[in-house]
Amino acid sequence: MVKILLDLSKDEDKIVEVYKLVHELKTKQEAIKQMIRYFRVDIKPKNLKGKDYFSV
Repeated sequence: MVKILLDLSKDEDKIVEVYKLVHELKTKQEAIKQMIRYFRVDIKPKNLKGKDYFSV
């Protein structure tokens, strides 16, 4: 498990607080986790073409 300390601005903190309240979550940590799960990440090599990357 990775622990992260975030420095949020007042506006960012308000956004997380509103998200927490709207989704009836207990902590801001749960709110941030749900907000992060909204995104999907695809990692692809920058300097290789897909054909070269997947060849054996």
